Amino acid sequence: MSTEAFGVTDLGQKRTTNEDCLFLDEDGELILVFDGMGGHRAGDVASRLAMEAMSSFYKANSNKSEEKNEIFDHYDARFSYRTNLLRQAVISANLAVLEESLANDDQIGMGSTVAGMAIYGHTVSMINVGDSRMYLIRGGTMEQISRDHTLAEDQVERGLLSREEAEASQLKHILSSVIGVDGSIRVHMDEIAAVEGDVYLLCTDGLTSVMDDHEILSMIIDGGANREALDLMIKEVNERGGPDNTTLAMVIFKNDSGQKSD
Repeated sequence: MSTEAFGVTDLGQKRTTNEDCLFLDEDGELILVFDGMGGHRAGDVASRLAMEAMSSFYKANSNKSEEKNEIFDHYDARFSYRTNLLRQAVISANLAVLEESLANDDQIGMGSTVAGMAIYGHTVSMINVGDSRMYLIRGGTMEQISRDHTLAEDQVERGLLSREEAEASQLKHILSSVIGVDGSIRVHMDEIAAVEGDVYLLCTDGLTSVMDDHEILSMIIDGGANREALDLMIKEVNERGGPDNTTLAMVIFKNDSGQKSD
């Protein structure tokens, strides 16, 4: 299989600064989207620092599987080296952003979400922190494979709120895990065997705050999984007011002939 990856970030209609960041490496192995937050323009600092720390850590250690004990604070044997490495890259980014915020009074409390994936062979490693999301479109259906770190989602997991109650709750806007705010951080990670025709969509909440999953899937199915689909989603977000920055990335798994399988 071969892959094609592309992305776009947009200011939106209400913001004066783009606090999102997008990372697509040259070989298409690492794809990351970030949504920064914090006053005094600190959100864009947080997302940029997180992007630089994560990408550099991952790329510097992606071929050091025999030296895993030197770089990991914890190694989950259920997952591959590169999935653990992606998680450890988040830990590295968390420390970098936290140290920067503590060194500058006007940046205290800044942080960033992230949704990211690393591709190695036919394996997709994924992580997320906060409410930036990652979806898998396969066989005409779309599944959210990230996990929202919000107070509402935490209540759902504890059985204190139903899914419907969580959607209507103001708690869904309050993040329970963010890069750079605290020394400890919750990271969701998973590992998926890719198949031909898979499409992965990574996005910040600039998209999901104004479009639901059904609308997103319909736009991809109707228009095709391609770069133009991302542009159309950005256009739709802005037509609905564009209240936030929006960043999207798409990864398509193709067969060797370059055509998507049915």
